[in-house]
Amino acid sequence: MKNSVKIVFVLLLSILLFSCKDEDLLLSKVPYKGNELRIDGYYYLQENEQTWVRFFYRNGVILTPYIGIPATDLAIVDNSIAEKYEQWKSNKMCWGVFSVAGSIIQCSKWGHSVGGGLTSYKYMGNIENDTTFCFIRAIYYTGRIEEFNDCYHFRQFSPKPDSTNNFIE
Repeated sequence: MKNSVKIVFVLLLSILLFSCKDEDLLLSKVPYKGNELRIDGYYYLQENEQTWVRFFYRNGVILTPYIGIPATDLAIVDNSIAEKYEQWKSNKMCWGVFSVAGSIIQCSKWGHSVGGGLTSYKYMGNIENDTTFCFIRAIYYTGRIEEFNDCYHFRQFSPKPDSTNNFIE
């Protein structure tokens, strides 16, 4: 009887450990060689007294914190970036990859899940010009689709945080 309990425990533990694996990103990392987007700063979305930022890098990486900065004054946002970067740098959910094909932008990153590893999803949208793009749809690893209209605007910013992270090679 004791051996049966041990076997069941080991099996349940194994299932739990395998189910905690983070999902792969839905896009591959590809260097960005275009000029459809400016990359000498960040893109921002202001919503509900918060500012959401996204940094794009030539190596195809995107830094996109999953928590907004609690300010709508862009000077305050600028000053907050350096202090918040250390938190972002070590959080897998802040990193992803992006691609641009003509006026279409796609980004893939990790997000929260229930009862397992991190899930992955892909945002898609339209580039209006080199300083504005709008995400219109998210497709989750499970196939679920979410529609919205989040328009981001460019702000020149220096020094831009580094794209080096431990999550995307």
